[in-house]
Amino acid sequence: MIARRLALLATLLLALPAAAQAPAPAPKPKLVRKYSVKLDASSLTYKLHHPLHEVVGKAPPSDGGAAFLSDDTLQVQVRAKVKDFDSENSNRDAHMQEATEAAKYPLVEFKGKAYGVKPPTSFPATMNVTLEGKLTFHGVTQDVKVPMTVQFTSEKEATATGNFNVSLEGHKVERPSLLMKKVDDKLVLEPKLVFVVEGA
Repeated sequence: MIARRLALLATLLLALPAAAQAPAPAPKPKLVRKYSVKLDASSLTYKLHHPLHEVVGKAPPSDGGAAFLSDDTLQVQVRAKVKDFDSENSNRDAHMQEATEAAKYPLVEFKGKAYGVKPPTSFPATMNVTLEGKLTFHGVTQDVKVPMTVQFTSEKEATATGNFNVSLEGHKVERPSLLMKKVDDKLVLEPKLVFVVEGA
């Protein structure tokens, strides 16, 4: 009995150094530079093709921001209200809001990251990045990749532009129709976002 207890104690003592040598968790990356979206200078444009015409709607973002982190990661988040998209045709906009159930799902939201990215050190500067993230639209979240071109006019301001495709059916949106013909499933979303350093 005593021998068995001593063996158990020896096993526990031998295990202690291994537990003590477990690798420490990686340190949390630090914030290098933080931006807010300049709402009155930014826009999100959507384009939909119909056999008879092309539909174009535009809305300002409701909020958004970006941040460079010390691990060379760029984080971006942008949201817009579905009801704010304006195609200069009130009947068409009302139909789109009905199709997208804007009252139930009022926001379009994108959250993404780009890796291996550092803020420029001289200006003006241009940077091409691909944001990998998630788009939430009509209550459905899908993985997306968004190529963006970022033009830095100074350390305090940058403008990001790009475009990517969104599947209406992939987000469970019933495609609107006109004269018995539906719009294409592909919706092209074109962000133009002006970022300014917070506190600038």
